[in-house]
Amino acid sequence: MSKKIEPLIMPKWGIEMDEGKLTEWLIDEGTTFTKGDPLVVIETDKISNEVEAEVDSTLRKKVVDADGTYAVGALLGIFASDDTSDEEIDEFINSYVAPDTSFKPESASSTDSTTPTPAVEADNKSSGKELPSSPPEDVNISPKAWEVALELDVDVSSVTPSGRRGRISVQDVEQAADPAKLAAYKGEDSSDASQSDNPSKSIEHTSMRKVIAERLVSSKNTAPHFYLNVDLEVDTLMDKRASLNADNSEKISVNDLIIKCVATALKKHPEININWTDSAILQFENADISVAVATDAGLITPIIKNAGNLSVQEISSEMKRLSDLAHSNKLMPSDYQGGTFSISNLGMLGIKDFTAVINPPQCAILAVGGLQTKVDENDGKAVFSKIISVTMSCDHRAIDGAVGARFLQTLSEIVKAAEGI
Repeated sequence: MSKKIEPLIMPKWGIEMDEGKLTEWLIDEGTTFTKGDPLVVIETDKISNEVEAEVDSTLRKKVVDADGTYAVGALLGIFASDDTSDEEIDEFINSYVAPDTSFKPESASSTDSTTPTPAVEADNKSSGKELPSSPPEDVNISPKAWEVALELDVDVSSVTPSGRRGRISVQDVEQAADPAKLAAYKGEDSSDASQSDNPSKSIEHTSMRKVIAERLVSSKNTAPHFYLNVDLEVDTLMDKRASLNADNSEKISVNDLIIKCVATALKKHPEININWTDSAILQFENADISVAVATDAGLITPIIKNAGNLSVQEISSEMKRLSDLAHSNKLMPSDYQGGTFSISNLGMLGIKDFTAVINPPQCAILAVGGLQTKVDENDGKAVFSKIISVTMSCDHRAIDGAVGARFLQTLSEIVKAAEGI
């Protein structure tokens, strides 16, 4: 093992990632590990993954605590051999500067430190506002706690620390803050909270929930939604499904069939297979279909890529793989970032029909209801057929009513004939 000091930094998973939450340390200080061993659990807006060691070394120091949010590139911990002195490690920390990760591949370590700067600067990038350069020199306080202290007007020199080595934590700052200011900072009404006779608990927003909220509010406020509804006749499609499932142990779902039919329709209507940008409409050749999956952490939309050129069996296999990854928080950004069209299916929960919010920068999403039985009358006799009600939400900036209607007309024809299944 070399004497070289290596930093453990907040990795960058995907272009859009600016910060991550360190939810758990998986090893203790002084633990020796080998390449590939899990070190920490990092939560981003959509995933929660273990960061694995890229070298053989020893965790000499945890620079930050678990359950904190830090900017990409922020210093999390220090790797070094046993014969590296504590003074050398402290000197490294004090001179650390976060690398420029704007266009760099993800990594759990970096040695690009060239310009001395206080470690607190890495975290100030995520605060969204100008902060004083640093806390008082004689105060040992975490970067996040310093940020909270500024927000709550807390004199950190009077705060009693409870962290390791006499460090002031976020909890220490909050305990010293004015209750009214603390309630306002956390988005609570202090008078209502104290007077309510209905017991409640505060559930902190996860990174995923925050991003879901931001994106959906942005979508509804930015994209002018309009809605088109049609009942799909699915008798032939259901017969095809029964035939496929009779010959295979891996069962094909109704959703798998809908994905295939939508992908086929998008090939015929590329004007729907688009993304909106401020300067242009991006029209795609392949149908990369985002499919909504509900997990305990929130909604995520893994992508069936190039779905139009896949068989329904391949779509089914890929959907099962992505769903398993989503429920175990193992999706990578490449699994859910992008997409040209979305499908959200609540039919399995007994929902007949609903409308969905567009997933920007996509311009349309299809909300799929459950299988229903339709009764018509023909020559005095009741005629039964199976239908599925679907509603397409369209971004009127990019899709006109007639354009969306023609797409749904084509989709109806494809489903009715089970084309390409």
